[in-house]
Amino acid sequence: MGLILLATVLGEVALILLTTVAQEVMFDGIDYYTSALGDIFFGGLATFIAAVFSGMLASLIVRGSSVVPHGLISAMILAETAYLMSRGLADGPFWFSLISGLSLMVGVWAGHYATQTFVYKV
Repeated sequence: MGLILLATVLGEVALILLTTVAQEVMFDGIDYYTSALGDIFFGGLATFIAAVFSGMLASLIVRGSSVVPHGLISAMILAETAYLMSRGLADGPFWFSLISGLSLMVGVWAGHYATQTFVYKV
């Protein structure tokens, strides 16, 4: 139980920090209406890669034995995306915000899969 909690917390913190670097540091903010198409594409790719690393970190902490941290991180992504969209705080149209949130969830699970496949060879 302790490793699951640690993996969830550190995976989420890593996701927050790495997505901040990907969006705010590397691209000076990503906005649907004002960012260049290339910035949106590469910023989205960097954000996805950040989610993959977050999922890998969570898997490494639990030694690949549990998917609970990934489910909890995905639930937090879903909750944040729903909150931002329901309050009108998300940048861009509905579909843009939805794809952004879904890509984070897919990235977290891809990180788990990559760790299972290449580290633990399950």
